Amino acid sequence: MLADRILGVARSPFYSIMELAASRDDCIYLQLGEPDFVTPGHIAEAAKKALDEGHTHYGPDRGAPELRQLIAQKLQNESSADYGWEDEILVTAGGQAALHIAIMAMANPGDEIIILLPHYPPYVVNAQLSGAKAVYVKLKSEDGFVPDPAAIEEVITDKTKIIIVLTPNNPTGSVYPEETLQGILDLAKKHNIVLISDEVYETLVFDGAEHKSLVSLPGAKDHVVQVNSFSKTYAMTGLRVGYLAAPADKVLQFLKYHHTVNISANVPSQRACITALKGPQDCVEEMRLAYLERRDMLLERLNDIPGIHCQTPQGTFFAFADIRELGIPSLEFAEYLVKEAGVVLTNGSGFDYEGFIRLSYAADPSDIEEAMDRMKAAVLKMPEVLKK
Repeated sequence: MLADRILGVARSPFYSIMELAASRDDCIYLQLGEPDFVTPGHIAEAAKKALDEGHTHYGPDRGAPELRQLIAQKLQNESSADYGWEDEILVTAGGQAALHIAIMAMANPGDEIIILLPHYPPYVVNAQLSGAKAVYVKLKSEDGFVPDPAAIEEVITDKTKIIIVLTPNNPTGSVYPEETLQGILDLAKKHNIVLISDEVYETLVFDGAEHKSLVSLPGAKDHVVQVNSFSKTYAMTGLRVGYLAAPADKVLQFLKYHHTVNISANVPSQRACITALKGPQDCVEEMRLAYLERRDMLLERLNDIPGIHCQTPQGTFFAFADIRELGIPSLEFAEYLVKEAGVVLTNGSGFDYEGFIRLSYAADPSDIEEAMDRMKAAVLKMPEVLKK
């Protein structure tokens, strides 16, 4: 017998794409949500050294003190945000764990969580598991997928507990301007709502765009829980370290849930994170510039395919392309590309946003070029039956 809470979670449509892809051995994968770079050597060496030195036991449940001090200093340096390392930082087993802990610790059954569409799918799953109701606000492609605080306020009720804000955004690549974030913070203050600020792509911004953290805005601290991670910035997704930054009273409650699930985050990985924060940041900039080059390559080729249009993403390593002119559902199109071209990408319907597809340019440039060749050829000969 299984719990209703998990039986009520729908299986992701992404799995059907991956099952199709497994049937052939020449696929090019542009659906991955992680860097394709190897973790920088000095960071990996720190994890190895920790193992060699015997750091294989439980760590402090809040996280290694030195790492929490460095995170607090990072927040101060980058956002002028004052967080006490002792009781306002919680190190977790990745950003996913941080997100899950925050929602489970704050949302009651019957509460409402506002989620912006297109969304990162685990937001909805976590809302369901907590017993809360997901309330959606659909963003407009013509607005660059930047939310309008007035549209958000229209769906706020006395049951609204949380609004989730993800910038730079997955899947759209949009970067929210400061005035938008200020408008959302004003809503949180007015209606006594908590903002979960997901900032895992904070360093991946382009074309002069600036990532502005919600915690940098005046009076934000009491209304914001920041979710962050080392995974994307330092290409260390498999090392599984993230963190939460929030007022001490919230972190104390988060700690109860965290301790039950993980006791502590991976200890050798935390040593690697300490080295990442203390060491040179050249690797971060090198990866960012490589993504920028790949983004431009992908966009040029993508917009050359008849019936497909893509705005220029200002952040992350994702492009969210409009396929509405092709006249077929995004899942059918994604399946067709796997079968016909061996190109694997993500259907927009999986983000509750039909008519679009997400492509990752965290891939080798030669693979991107080959994928675009295959994709264009497949679209040009796409059977008319798929367009109906």
